[in-house]
Amino acid sequence: MDARKLLDRALTCAGVVLLVLALSPSAGAAPPRTVVSFTVDDGTASQSAGARILSEHRMRGTFYVVSGSIGQPGYLGMDDLRRMAAAGHEIGGHTVNHPDIGTVGPDELRREICQDRANLTGWGFRVTSFAYPFGTADRSAQRAAQDCGYNSARITGSIRTARGCDNCPTAEAIPPPNPMAVRGTGMVDPSWTLDELKRLVRDAEADGGGWVPLVLHQTCDFCGSLSISPRVLDQFASWLATRESHGTVVRTVDQVVGGESGPLVRPPAPQPRAGLVNASLEEPGPRGWATSSSGRASPKWTLVPDARSGRWAQRLDLAGEVSGDAKLLQRMDMGEAAPLAHENNTYTLNAWYKSTAPTQFAVYYRDRSGFWRYWITSPFFAPANGWTAATWTTPEAPPGTTGLSFGLALSTPGSLTTDDYGLQEHPQVRHERLCDRLPWTPLLRWLC
Repeated sequence: MDARKLLDRALTCAGVVLLVLALSPSAGAAPPRTVVSFTVDDGTASQSAGARILSEHRMRGTFYVVSGSIGQPGYLGMDDLRRMAAAGHEIGGHTVNHPDIGTVGPDELRREICQDRANLTGWGFRVTSFAYPFGTADRSAQRAAQDCGYNSARITGSIRTARGCDNCPTAEAIPPPNPMAVRGTGMVDPSWTLDELKRLVRDAEADGGGWVPLVLHQTCDFCGSLSISPRVLDQFASWLATRESHGTVVRTVDQVVGGESGPLVRPPAPQPRAGLVNASLEEPGPRGWATSSSGRASPKWTLVPDARSGRWAQRLDLAGEVSGDAKLLQRMDMGEAAPLAHENNTYTLNAWYKSTAPTQFAVYYRDRSGFWRYWITSPFFAPANGWTAATWTTPEAPPGTTGLSFGLALSTPGSLTTDDYGLQEHPQVRHERLCDRLPWTPLLRWLC
C-alpha cells in the first residue's frame, strides 16, 4: 500500500475517533436540549393574533380548540383555523362544549372527547393532541382521551414557575412518562412578566433540560383574566429565538410526542330517559341545569324554599338596564343531562312559574356534531303572583336535531321563580311515506 493510501486511511480513522468522542457524554457536548411548546386553549378569536406573532418568529404553537364554539361570537372561525394550520400551527382537541370533566360520567366524557376529535378531523385537520378543560384529569379522563385516539393529553399547574408548584419539576421529561397527563405550566394571566417567562426557560435549562409546555389562552391587552399581552408574547418569542445556542427550541406538542394519527372512535350514544333530569330542581346545583345570560344583563340566582313541589325552587332577579336576557336551562351537553330530541318532531314544554315581569321559553337544539344552536322563543306569559303553568308546543324541530334545552327567560327587570319542568315529545307521522305505499288515484294523490 503506498504512502498516500496509508495517510488517507489514518485520517479517516482519526475522523471516526473524533466523531465518537464528540458524541460521547464525556466529550463536553452541548447541554441537553430544552423544548418549549406554546399550548393555547379554547379557540378564542384573539388567538389568531398570537398565531401571527409566533409565525413572525418562525415558531409554531399547538392550539387546543373547543369545536362546538368555532364560528361563534368571540371565537375563531373555520377560515382562521385553516390559516393557522396552513402556517404550520397544530390544531388539537379540547372537547365539544368545554365541560368540567370532574362532574360528568364516563360515557358523557367520551362523547365530549371523541366527538370533538371527529369534528376536527372531519374539517380536515390532523388531530393527535388533547388538553383537558380546566387542566385536571383523573384516571377515567386519561383513559377516555386515550380511548378516543389521542397520542397525548395535557394537564396544567404541574411545572414549577415563579407563581407556584414549588415541589414540581422544572420541565416534563422527553418522552413524557404518561402521555395522557403531560405536565404543563400554570395558566398564564396578565400579571405574568417577561422576566418570569424567561426564568421559566432558564430554570429548565439549568436543571438539565426537558419539555416546557406553556399554557396560554387569549392574546390581547386587558381582555380577560387569562390573557397575555401581544407585546409580552412578541418579546418572549424574540428572546426564545436567541436561546438556540443554549440548546433550546420551540416545537408543537405533536412534534415532541410523535406517533401516527389513530382512527376515529365512535362514542357511546346517549340513552333515552323518562322525563327531565332533576325536573323539580331538588338536587344541589341544581344538577343537570345551568344558568345562562346574554347581552347586558346582571342576573342574581337564588335557590329558594318557595317551591311548588318538594322543597326548592330557583329564583332569578334582574335589575337595572337589561338589553339581553337570563334563564335557567338544561345543561347543554352531549346527552347526560339534555333530553334527546329528533328532527321534525314537535315538543310541548312545561314549567311552573311566579314572576313580576313577562317571561317566555327560550329553546336551543343540539345538532349531529354536538353543537348547540339557538332555535326559537315562545310567546310571552303574563306576570303571575301565584304558581302558574307555562305550556307551549314548538314547531317541528330543525333537520339534524339530536337534543333540546329550554327554560323560562327574563328580558326585563323583575323576578322570576320556576319549578317543576316537563317535556313531551310528539313524533310526526311522515304522511308522504304512507302515500308512497297507496295505489295511485287522482283523489289519493291530491290528499297526499
